[in-house]
Amino acid sequence: MAKFIKTFIFILVVAAAVIYFAVRGFTSFNADNPQEKVSEAPVITYIAPTDSFWPIVSSVSNQIKTVSYTYKQTSTQQEVPGYAIPNGYTRAQISPFFQKIKISEVYSSAYSIYPSQIQLASYFTQKSQRIDITGWKIKSNKNEVTIPQAVNLYDLLGYAIDSDIILEPNSYVNVYSNTSAVNRNLRLNKCMGYLENDYYFIPSLERSCPAISRSSIAYLPGTCQAYILSLNSCQIPSIATYNSFPGGDDGNKCRAFLSNLNYSSCVKDHRNDTDFYLNDWRVWANRQILDAQHDTVSLFDSSGLLVDQYIY
Repeated sequence: MAKFIKTFIFILVVAAAVIYFAVRGFTSFNADNPQEKVSEAPVITYIAPTDSFWPIVSSVSNQIKTVSYTYKQTSTQQEVPGYAIPNGYTRAQISPFFQKIKISEVYSSAYSIYPSQIQLASYFTQKSQRIDITGWKIKSNKNEVTIPQAVNLYDLLGYAIDSDIILEPNSYVNVYSNTSAVNRNLRLNKCMGYLENDYYFIPSLERSCPAISRSSIAYLPGTCQAYILSLNSCQIPSIATYNSFPGGDDGNKCRAFLSNLNYSSCVKDHRNDTDFYLNDWRVWANRQILDAQHDTVSLFDSSGLLVDQYIY
Protein backbone atom coordinates (compact mmCIF):
# COMPACT_ATOMS: atom_id res chain seq x y z
CA MET A 1 0.00 0.00 0.00
CA ALA A 2 2.84 2.38 0.89
CA LYS A 3 4.48 1.70 -2.49
CA PHE A 4 1.20 2.48 -4.28
CA ILE A 5 0.87 5.80 -2.45
CA LYS A 6 4.43 6.75 -3.39
CA THR A 7 3.78 5.89 -7.02
CA PHE A 8 0.57 7.93 -7.04
CA ILE A 9 2.26 10.98 -5.50
CA PHE A 10 5.14 10.66 -7.98
CA ILE A 11 2.71 10.73 -10.94
CA LEU A 12 0.96 13.83 -9.54
CA VAL A 13 4.26 15.72 -9.14
CA VAL A 14 5.48 14.83 -12.63
CA ALA A 15 2.10 15.80 -14.15
CA ALA A 16 2.18 19.14 -12.32
CA ALA A 17 5.69 19.80 -13.64
CA VAL A 18 4.64 19.04 -17.22
CA ILE A 19 1.63 21.37 -16.96
CA TYR A 20 3.82 24.09 -15.45
CA PHE A 21 6.29 23.94 -18.34
CA ALA A 22 3.51 23.84 -20.94
CA VAL A 23 1.88 26.97 -19.53
CA ARG A 24 5.18 28.80 -19.26
CA GLY A 25 6.03 27.81 -22.84
CA PHE A 26 3.24 29.93 -24.34
CA THR A 27 4.34 33.54 -24.22
CA SER A 28 2.85 36.42 -26.19
CA PHE A 29 4.30 39.13 -28.35
CA ASN A 30 4.95 42.31 -26.42
CA ALA A 31 3.85 45.39 -28.43
CA ASP A 32 6.12 47.61 -26.35
CA ASN A 33 9.15 45.49 -27.21
CA PRO A 34 9.26 44.31 -30.85
CA GLN A 35 10.87 41.01 -29.97
CA GLU A 36 9.34 37.57 -29.85
CA LYS A 37 9.78 35.81 -26.52
CA VAL A 38 10.52 32.11 -26.99
CA SER A 39 10.75 29.66 -24.10
CA GLU A 40 13.34 26.95 -23.85
CA ALA A 41 11.45 24.01 -22.37
CA PRO A 42 13.57 21.86 -20.02
CA VAL A 43 13.88 18.16 -20.70
CA ILE A 44 12.14 15.91 -18.14
CA THR A 45 13.45 12.38 -17.98
CA TYR A 46 11.06 9.70 -16.74
CA ILE A 47 12.37 7.83 -13.69
CA ALA A 48 10.55 4.77 -12.44
CA PRO A 49 9.25 5.11 -8.87
CA THR A 50 11.40 3.50 -6.21
CA ASP A 51 11.85 3.73 -2.48
CA SER A 52 14.20 6.69 -3.09
CA PHE A 53 11.22 8.86 -4.01
CA TRP A 54 12.15 12.29 -2.54
CA PRO A 55 15.39 12.66 -4.52
CA ILE A 56 13.22 12.43 -7.64
CA VAL A 57 10.94 15.21 -6.38
CA SER A 58 14.01 17.30 -5.60
CA SER A 59 15.33 16.76 -9.15
CA VAL A 60 12.08 17.96 -10.73
CA SER A 61 12.02 20.94 -8.38
CA ASN A 62 15.54 21.93 -9.40
CA GLN A 63 14.53 21.88 -13.07
CA ILE A 64 11.62 24.21 -12.34
CA LYS A 65 13.95 26.68 -10.66
CA THR A 66 16.47 26.71 -13.49
CA VAL A 67 14.09 27.28 -16.43
CA SER A 68 15.54 30.04 -18.62
CA TYR A 69 14.12 32.13 -21.46
CA THR A 70 15.72 33.71 -24.50
CA TYR A 71 14.52 36.42 -26.90
CA LYS A 72 14.46 35.81 -30.63
CA GLN A 73 14.92 39.05 -32.54
CA THR A 74 13.16 39.77 -35.83
CA SER A 75 15.09 39.06 -39.00
CA THR A 76 15.37 42.79 -39.71
CA GLN A 77 16.92 43.47 -36.32
CA GLN A 78 19.38 40.62 -36.77
CA GLU A 79 20.41 41.76 -40.25
CA VAL A 80 21.10 45.41 -39.34
CA PRO A 81 24.82 45.78 -38.56
CA GLY A 82 25.63 47.60 -35.36
CA TYR A 83 27.38 50.49 -37.11
CA ALA A 84 24.21 51.26 -39.09
CA ILE A 85 22.09 51.87 -36.00
CA PRO A 86 22.00 55.64 -35.32
CA ASN A 87 23.37 56.95 -32.06
CA GLY A 88 20.83 57.02 -29.26
CA TYR A 89 18.85 54.04 -30.57
CA THR A 90 18.95 50.39 -29.63
CA ARG A 91 18.44 47.42 -31.90
CA ALA A 92 14.97 46.95 -30.40
CA GLN A 93 13.97 50.46 -31.55
CA ILE A 94 14.71 49.72 -35.21
CA SER A 95 11.71 49.30 -37.54
CA PRO A 96 11.15 46.20 -39.68
CA PHE A 97 11.21 48.74 -42.53
CA PHE A 98 14.61 50.12 -41.51
CA GLN A 99 16.43 51.36 -44.64
CA LYS A 100 13.74 49.89 -46.88
CA ILE A 101 12.33 53.40 -46.93
CA LYS A 102 15.01 56.09 -46.73
CA ILE A 103 15.20 59.85 -46.42
CA SER A 104 17.00 60.25 -49.72
CA GLU A 105 17.14 64.04 -49.93
CA VAL A 106 16.57 67.05 -47.68
CA TYR A 107 16.48 70.62 -48.92
CA SER A 108 16.04 73.40 -46.39
CA SER A 109 14.99 76.66 -48.02
CA ALA A 110 15.69 80.00 -46.43
CA TYR A 111 13.42 81.74 -48.95
CA SER A 112 9.68 81.92 -48.47
CA ILE A 113 9.07 81.85 -52.22
CA TYR A 114 10.45 78.32 -52.53
CA PRO A 115 9.52 75.47 -50.17
CA SER A 116 11.69 73.16 -48.12
CA GLN A 117 11.63 69.56 -49.28
CA ILE A 118 12.03 66.11 -47.73
CA GLN A 119 12.20 63.23 -50.17
CA LEU A 120 11.49 59.64 -49.14
CA ALA A 121 12.46 56.78 -51.44
CA SER A 122 11.83 53.03 -51.41
CA TYR A 123 14.94 50.86 -51.41
CA PHE A 124 13.42 47.38 -51.51
CA THR A 125 13.44 45.32 -54.69
CA GLN A 126 10.73 42.71 -54.22
CA LYS A 127 8.14 43.54 -56.89
CA SER A 128 5.35 41.95 -54.87
CA GLN A 129 6.08 44.04 -51.77
CA ARG A 130 4.05 47.13 -50.92
CA ILE A 131 4.63 49.40 -47.91
CA ASP A 132 1.87 51.65 -46.57
CA ILE A 133 3.47 54.79 -45.09
CA THR A 134 0.34 56.77 -44.24
CA GLY A 135 0.45 57.53 -40.52
CA TRP A 136 4.25 57.49 -40.33
CA LYS A 137 5.94 60.53 -38.80
CA ILE A 138 8.77 62.74 -39.99
CA LYS A 139 10.40 64.53 -37.07
CA SER A 140 13.01 67.26 -37.04
CA ASN A 141 14.56 68.78 -33.92
CA LYS A 142 11.62 71.15 -33.42
CA ASN A 143 8.78 70.04 -35.68
CA GLU A 144 7.04 66.98 -36.99
CA VAL A 145 4.56 66.01 -39.70
CA THR A 146 2.39 62.92 -40.06
CA ILE A 147 2.33 61.49 -43.57
CA PRO A 148 -1.27 61.87 -44.74
CA GLN A 149 -3.39 60.19 -47.37
CA ALA A 150 -3.38 61.38 -50.98
CA VAL A 151 -5.44 61.24 -54.18
CA ASN A 152 -4.38 58.27 -56.28
CA LEU A 153 -6.04 59.63 -59.45
CA TYR A 154 -6.86 63.33 -59.41
CA ASP A 155 -9.95 64.55 -61.22
CA LEU A 156 -10.89 68.15 -61.92
CA LEU A 157 -14.39 67.76 -60.46
CA GLY A 158 -13.00 66.87 -57.04
CA TYR A 159 -14.79 63.53 -56.73
CA ALA A 160 -11.64 61.53 -56.08
CA ILE A 161 -11.27 60.38 -52.47
CA ASP A 162 -8.03 60.19 -50.50
CA SER A 163 -6.38 56.83 -49.89
CA ASP A 164 -3.22 55.61 -48.15
CA ILE A 165 0.15 56.24 -49.77
CA ILE A 166 1.43 52.77 -50.61
CA LEU A 167 4.94 52.54 -51.98
CA GLU A 168 6.21 50.03 -54.51
CA PRO A 169 9.85 49.47 -55.47
CA ASN A 170 11.51 52.60 -56.87
CA SER A 171 8.88 54.96 -55.46
CA TYR A 172 9.29 58.52 -54.20
CA VAL A 173 7.38 60.80 -51.87
CA ASN A 174 8.25 64.49 -51.79
CA VAL A 175 7.03 66.41 -48.75
CA TYR A 176 6.97 70.19 -49.23
CA SER A 177 6.54 72.93 -46.65
CA ASN A 178 4.14 75.02 -48.75
CA THR A 179 0.51 74.54 -49.84
CA SER A 180 -0.89 72.45 -52.70
CA ALA A 181 -2.19 74.44 -55.66
CA VAL A 182 -5.26 72.18 -55.75
CA ASN A 183 -5.52 71.71 -51.96
CA ARG A 184 -4.92 67.97 -52.31
CA ASN A 185 -1.95 65.64 -51.92
CA LEU A 186 -1.35 63.83 -55.20
CA ARG A 187 0.03 60.77 -56.88
CA LEU A 188 1.45 61.91 -60.21
CA ASN A 189 0.51 60.43 -63.55
CA LYS A 190 1.72 61.05 -67.09
CA CYS A 191 -1.14 63.48 -67.83
CA MET A 192 -0.52 65.65 -64.77
CA GLY A 193 1.50 68.28 -66.68
CA TYR A 194 -1.73 69.62 -68.21
CA LEU A 195 -2.67 71.00 -64.77
CA GLU A 196 0.14 73.54 -65.10
CA ASN A 197 -2.01 75.41 -67.61
CA ASP A 198 -4.55 76.28 -64.91
CA TYR A 199 -2.68 76.00 -61.60
CA TYR A 200 0.57 77.35 -60.24
CA PHE A 201 2.46 74.53 -58.56
CA ILE A 202 5.67 75.24 -56.63
CA PRO A 203 7.75 73.36 -57.60
CA SER A 204 6.15 72.98 -61.01
CA LEU A 205 4.83 69.69 -62.32
CA GLU A 206 6.81 68.02 -65.05
CA ARG A 207 5.41 68.78 -68.50
CA SER A 208 5.82 65.36 -70.04
CA CYS A 209 2.44 64.29 -71.39
CA PRO A 210 1.76 61.55 -73.96
CA ALA A 211 2.83 62.65 -77.43
CA ILE A 212 0.26 63.18 -80.17
CA SER A 213 0.83 60.63 -82.90
CA ARG A 214 0.89 61.70 -86.54
CA SER A 215 -1.58 58.97 -87.43
CA SER A 216 -4.19 60.34 -85.01
CA ILE A 217 -4.30 63.72 -86.80
CA ALA A 218 -3.77 62.58 -90.38
CA TYR A 219 -7.44 63.24 -91.25
CA LEU A 220 -7.20 66.93 -90.28
CA PRO A 221 -6.37 69.75 -92.71
CA GLY A 222 -2.68 70.59 -93.07
CA THR A 223 -2.87 73.94 -91.25
CA CYS A 224 -4.51 72.26 -88.26
CA GLN A 225 -1.92 69.47 -88.20
CA ALA A 226 0.91 72.01 -88.35
CA TYR A 227 -0.50 73.92 -85.39
CA ILE A 228 -0.99 70.77 -83.29
CA LEU A 229 2.55 69.61 -83.96
CA SER A 230 3.88 73.05 -82.94
CA LEU A 231 2.44 72.72 -79.43
CA ASN A 232 4.75 71.80 -76.58
CA SER A 233 4.08 68.76 -74.42
CA CYS A 234 1.05 69.30 -72.14
CA GLN A 235 0.27 72.64 -73.79
CA ILE A 236 -3.39 73.42 -74.46
CA PRO A 237 -4.40 75.44 -77.55
CA SER A 238 -4.88 79.17 -77.16
CA ILE A 239 -8.43 80.48 -77.49
CA ALA A 240 -7.36 82.90 -80.24
CA THR A 241 -5.92 80.12 -82.39
CA TYR A 242 -8.88 77.86 -81.67
CA ASN A 243 -11.27 80.54 -82.96
CA SER A 244 -9.12 81.39 -85.97
CA PHE A 245 -9.94 78.23 -87.88
CA PRO A 246 -12.70 78.89 -90.43
CA GLY A 247 -16.14 77.37 -90.31
CA GLY A 248 -17.13 74.35 -92.31
CA ASP A 249 -16.22 70.70 -91.91
CA ASP A 250 -12.44 71.21 -91.81
CA GLY A 251 -12.63 73.95 -89.18
CA ASN A 252 -15.09 72.00 -87.06
CA LYS A 253 -12.91 68.88 -87.17
CA CYS A 254 -9.88 70.87 -86.08
CA ARG A 255 -11.68 72.60 -83.22
CA ALA A 256 -13.15 69.28 -82.05
CA PHE A 257 -9.65 67.79 -81.82
CA LEU A 258 -8.19 70.87 -80.10
CA SER A 259 -10.96 70.87 -77.48
CA ASN A 260 -9.72 67.46 -76.30
CA LEU A 261 -6.16 68.55 -75.62
CA ASN A 262 -6.52 68.80 -71.83
CA TYR A 263 -6.04 66.86 -68.61
CA SER A 264 -9.45 65.15 -68.49
CA SER A 265 -9.27 63.87 -72.06
CA CYS A 266 -5.70 62.69 -71.54
CA VAL A 267 -6.75 60.68 -68.48
CA LYS A 268 -9.69 59.19 -70.36
CA ASP A 269 -7.45 58.09 -73.24
CA HIS A 270 -4.47 56.84 -71.24
CA ARG A 271 -5.54 55.75 -67.75
CA ASN A 272 -5.35 52.08 -68.77
CA ASP A 273 -1.78 52.40 -70.04
CA THR A 274 0.67 50.28 -68.07
CA ASP A 275 2.86 53.34 -67.49
CA PHE A 276 0.03 55.78 -66.68
CA TYR A 277 0.68 55.99 -62.93
CA LEU A 278 4.02 57.31 -61.76
CA ASN A 279 5.62 56.03 -58.56
CA ASP A 280 5.91 59.63 -57.45
CA TRP A 281 3.79 61.27 -54.75
CA ARG A 282 3.58 64.88 -53.63
CA VAL A 283 2.57 65.91 -50.12
CA TRP A 284 2.26 69.49 -48.88
CA ALA A 285 2.72 70.02 -45.13
CA ASN A 286 1.55 73.67 -45.13
CA ARG A 287 4.22 74.61 -42.61
CA GLN A 288 7.97 74.76 -42.20
CA ILE A 289 9.49 71.56 -40.86
CA LEU A 290 13.23 72.10 -41.16
CA ASP A 291 15.83 74.35 -39.61
CA ALA A 292 17.30 76.64 -42.28
CA GLN A 293 20.89 75.71 -41.35
CA HIS A 294 21.28 72.35 -39.60
CA ASP A 295 18.85 69.71 -38.43
CA THR A 296 18.29 66.02 -37.74
CA VAL A 297 15.40 64.48 -39.65
CA SER A 298 14.04 61.11 -38.48
CA LEU A 299 11.40 58.87 -40.03
CA PHE A 300 9.27 56.66 -37.76
CA ASP A 301 6.78 53.96 -38.70
CA SER A 302 3.25 53.69 -37.30
CA SER A 303 4.61 51.81 -34.25
CA GLY A 304 7.05 54.60 -33.43
CA LEU A 305 10.12 52.61 -34.53
CA LEU A 306 12.96 54.25 -36.42
CA VAL A 307 12.98 53.73 -40.20
CA ASP A 308 15.75 56.15 -41.18
CA GLN A 309 17.62 59.26 -40.09
CA TYR A 310 19.20 62.11 -42.06
CA ILE A 311 21.53 64.71 -40.54
CA TYR A 312 22.59 67.89 -42.31
